[in-house]
Order: sequence, then structure tokens, then C-alpha cells
Amino acid sequence: MVHSDVIYSLEVEYDTCKTFVPKDGKTIRCKGMPLELQQPLVVEPDEEDTGLPLCDVSLVNVGSFVVSNDLYEYLKPLAGDTAQFIELQWHNVQMWLCNVVNVVDCLDQQKSEMNPFGGVAKAVFDISKIPEQGFFKIKEDNFTGIYLSPAIYEALIAYQPSGVEFEGAVLT
Repeated sequence: MVHSDVIYSLEVEYDTCKTFVPKDGKTIRCKGMPLELQQPLVVEPDEEDTGLPLCDVSLVNVGSFVVSNDLYEYLKPLAGDTAQFIELQWHNVQMWLCNVVNVVDCLDQQKSEMNPFGGVAKAVFDISKIPEQGFFKIKEDNFTGIYLSPAIYEALIAYQPSGVEFEGAVLT
């Protein structure tokens, strides 16, 4: 049972931490389904050296996020089968792309606000359909939004990772 009136989305602070792109130039599209990629996938910073720090949470592309090896070890048992972790390599640094593969039909359509492009402007969730564990995406936006079950949110708050913030959405 969900004990909060808010569900949080994970937002990478890409302005304050190093972000990456695949070295081979290919685009990775994380849309709520497992990916078949050769691992480790070699990445490089997405801009010339900007001097930004390497954080616990970073970005390769919208719709996924990257975690440090330490945060991966912490999250993997908590995420279960809700996320696919893909090994990334940058120099001697091991990181993991977190591809959320759990897509849930839990948006309250009547109370949520949609934007003119068909996306979700303000998400309001049906409390009875929220998963208790792991990460999830919503069927109305399986590309960009990454949402946290109460258990994952509490685990991340306890870990206090750098490079991430949490944005709240309302439950009905």
C-alpha cells in the first residue's frame, strides 16, 4: 500500500554533472522495453571537457539515466525486473545505464493535464495502480518520464545520490 500522497519522478541534474553519449555515435532509445546492446557500451562526455563533476546519477539520453557502480550495487536488488542495467565504460570508470522496462497504466486521465503535443503536462496517478517496488514509466509517456515506487524513492533519499532531484506528482 502506498503511504504517501505524492509519487516522484527522477530528474537528472544534467546542468551540474557530466553527461555522456555513446562513443560509436549511435542513439539509444529507452522506451520501456529491453534493449539488445553489446556490453560494455563505451561512452564519452557529450561535450568537450566542461569541468563538470561525475555524479552518482548522470545521463546518456532522455528516458533513461546512468548510475555509478556503487549506486548500481545498491539499487539492483531494489529495482528487480523493473529495470534493465546496461554496463557502460568510460576510461576506467564503470557505470550503468538504467533502462526502465516497467510500463504501468496508472495515470488518472480525468485529473491529469495533457500538453498540446499529447504528452503529460501534469501527472495525477491512481493510487490503486501504483507499483510498490521498483521503477516505472506510464503508458502515456513511455519515453521521457521515469517514476519511482515509494520503496525506490525512500531508498534513494537514504542514499543521497548526487546529480539527481525528485519532482512530485499527485495521487488520487
